[in-house]
Amino acid sequence: MSTSLTLRTRGAEPQAVEPCRIPVRVPIPVHRPQPIGRGLLASAGLALALALAVTSQARAASSWESTADGRLVDVEVLVGGSNAPLYVRPGSWDRRYFQAFRGRNYSLAVTNNTGDRVGVLISVDGLNVVNGERSSLAGTEPMYVLGPYERTVIRGWRTSLRDVRRFVFVDEQRSYAERTGQSNGDLGWIRVLSFREQRPQVWIDPRFRDENESLPYGARPPLEEGQERAAPNDPKREAREGKDGLTKQRADSFHGQAAPEANPGTGWGERSADPVQRTVFLAAQRETDHVILRYEYESGLRALGIIPGRDRTWRRERGELGWGFSQPPRW
Repeated sequence: MSTSLTLRTRGAEPQAVEPCRIPVRVPIPVHRPQPIGRGLLASAGLALALALAVTSQARAASSWESTADGRLVDVEVLVGGSNAPLYVRPGSWDRRYFQAFRGRNYSLAVTNNTGDRVGVLISVDGLNVVNGERSSLAGTEPMYVLGPYERTVIRGWRTSLRDVRRFVFVDEQRSYAERTGQSNGDLGWIRVLSFREQRPQVWIDPRFRDENESLPYGARPPLEEGQERAAPNDPKREAREGKDGLTKQRADSFHGQAAPEANPGTGWGERSADPVQRTVFLAAQRETDHVILRYEYESGLRALGIIPGRDRTWRRERGELGWGFSQPPRW
């Protein structure tokens, strides 16, 4: 934005006439303000432009939506049974942010928008939610299969064909990825990939399912409190953590004290019934959708320039001012 300012001073030019003389023009002194320097004008224009840019960025960073739309599937984040606001941050249009609440469960609702079966691969903190292993986001990994126009809610880490362990917001030192020795750079990231099917469905007789299955095939159970899975041939880690195998920050976290400037992760929550059955699904070589979600505590969102305000206007927009019967007025 550039500001152009033109100063004009208009002075009168009267004629003074003296007796017996030819009229001549006489200049009348007029006070003229000092012209504003170009540098000052440029600085003022720049400051105004920066102020407008910051204001518009803050306004855009505070905007939110309830659903992440894809070509095949839509994704919602449910916290406490309600849709969590998904924020869009200027400059990071490929992802959506939402707020994490320490100790609360969350779920992912996925809706198939097509009339065909769709495979849905979900990675939380870099781990496949079906087998609990590090995900490479490939179509050959275990995934959920949604029927035509089906909506399902993914509530946690799958431990069998019957149960899951709920997704729960915890400090990253207590996350499932950290407790299984699989911590990676995707902590705080949720990725939902959708794949088209390459051939008609083939169902497997459910009588062949393993009724004694307690953990996903190949998954590592979480460690007990205070324990850590030793990484083989990792002298740097041993030197960093010392003889007891735990850093002080992690030890504090295991005793229930939140580490300073803690970041959230997804933990191994309570058991919940969520029956499914096996099927065969040949996924396309490349995904159609790649929906990316990022979660942070409120302090983390604010540090990113996102203001997760839930004021009265926000609650009015959501219709969350409360339900019930008529109450007598207070005055």
